Amino acid sequence: MKIYTSPFRLAALSLALASALWIVVFLVHPLGFWPTLSISTLILLLVAIAINYERPSLRPTSRAAFIGLASGALLYLLFFAGYQLTKGSPIFSEGVGKIYELRTVPSLLIGLLLVFPIGPGEEIYWRGFIQRRFSERLGTSAGLITATSAYTLVHLPTMNVPLMLTAFIGGLTWGYVYEKTGSLWPVIISHVLFDLLIFVIVPFA
Repeated sequence: MKIYTSPFRLAALSLALASALWIVVFLVHPLGFWPTLSISTLILLLVAIAINYERPSLRPTSRAAFIGLASGALLYLLFFAGYQLTKGSPIFSEGVGKIYELRTVPSLLIGLLLVFPIGPGEEIYWRGFIQRRFSERLGTSAGLITATSAYTLVHLPTMNVPLMLTAFIGGLTWGYVYEKTGSLWPVIISHVLFDLLIFVIVPFA
């Protein structure tokens, strides 16, 4: 008996894989954090490409570049302001400190890995695959909320409040931009720029 498995169902099932990979990335990282994160993101990227029978839009435009650069920069400024307001709190200061403790390799290598595969891979999987398929089934608003919630929850095992807030706010922003533009280019550019600013160019600590 042949059982047809829809892209939506495969997307939902793949969230278990994403959760397991993120546990390995943040709690085990057998090859070191950045190599493990890169490999895990590549796996999710390949899953998204294999199941997305109809490829999402990846056509670059000047409008996409502007939206991506503007949203990435604004996100960084929002988190910088938030860090200045909350750094007196042990929960937030220790959480941010633990994130920056992961910078155990040269900044140049971190930057290269953020450009590819980490930034593009995360967006192609979480927005171009998960959000897209859930939006097709549940509607755009429910798809956005579901994808953002899943993106946040995979960070839950870290028990790092700033990291989970970053995932939630970043995921909500990138999901909204993807919903409004219908293109992955703006969110890829935004995600990569945000990560580069946070980890390489002007880190908080």
